[in-house]
Amino acid sequence: MILSRYNKFIFSIFSEKNDYLILTVYVLKFGKRHISFLQIHYSKTDLSGKYLPSFIFRSRLKMIDSSDRDIIFSKGRIIFKDDSVKVEFSSDLVMIYLNYSWDQTETSPLTVLSKEISGKEIITWNSFDFKSRVKGSMITPNNSADFTNVPGNIDLLKTARLRFIKPVRSMMWSRLHHQDVDLSYSSVSDKTNKSDSKLLISINKKILEFSDIQCQSSNEKTSLKSSVKYPSNILLTAKNDNYNVSVSIHDHSEVNINELINDIDFKGKLYRSYYTRFHGKPKELRLFAKADVVINNNFTRTEIHNINSISEYIAFCS
Repeated sequence: MILSRYNKFIFSIFSEKNDYLILTVYVLKFGKRHISFLQIHYSKTDLSGKYLPSFIFRSRLKMIDSSDRDIIFSKGRIIFKDDSVKVEFSSDLVMIYLNYSWDQTETSPLTVLSKEISGKEIITWNSFDFKSRVKGSMITPNNSADFTNVPGNIDLLKTARLRFIKPVRSMMWSRLHHQDVDLSYSSVSDKTNKSDSKLLISINKKILEFSDIQCQSSNEKTSLKSSVKYPSNILLTAKNDNYNVSVSIHDHSEVNINELINDIDFKGKLYRSYYTRFHGKPKELRLFAKADVVINNNFTRTEIHNINSISEYIAFCS
């Protein structure tokens, strides 16, 4: 079963036109019922390469049905097929259709995303990274975007219980996209700063995965909108038998504020009140940054500088 107690799907796309679409679907189990929300963030780049928000939307969803492969809402659906994942949502303000497909020799996203929380893990962050290509479109009254065979990622952040065994301190999700390299990073840290992190890089048609990652942050900033403190600069280093990788993500700035628990109506506010009794007040920021990537192997050295980076940073405030 792909759904757990708390579920956050992140469908992200970076196109060849240097625009991006992040579609977030929350599915929260409250007793025997589900509370669901949809958030959409679409941005383009200006002439200087800076991302400018072009369309931001959020809406409550009503869960109709869920099975091993289908999740049906009042305004859309997520369908897991043998050869694709289809995402469709429609309202008066936006229509979205996305089709994620992949090489059939690869593991399917249903297998990856259905991974259950094991042992004493706080949260599992399951990612189907850079194995899929996306076709689809988004239509709004003032904006439209078409995607044809562009890189796509599917993430699912979930927990099986409302009260964590270990208190969560922060979570970080980052994506970089460049014509020569794609990069994905996710991390969940507890109160002792012990981190469960994963770094994936797609380069030269190879996907490199690292789980032993060193992370250093510096130049802490304070959000002007929510007073949450977040790192301005992050240095990631990782290595295995063949590769040595360094990723510097620097000069983070706020794009907008998201809510880990969306409270746009009474049910959402009720669940948020119940949730924060156990975990404090979670605050989520979407951040823009630049990144420098250096990849060394036994034969070559690859350096790429000033790549656009989009991140989500979640802090659990007491």
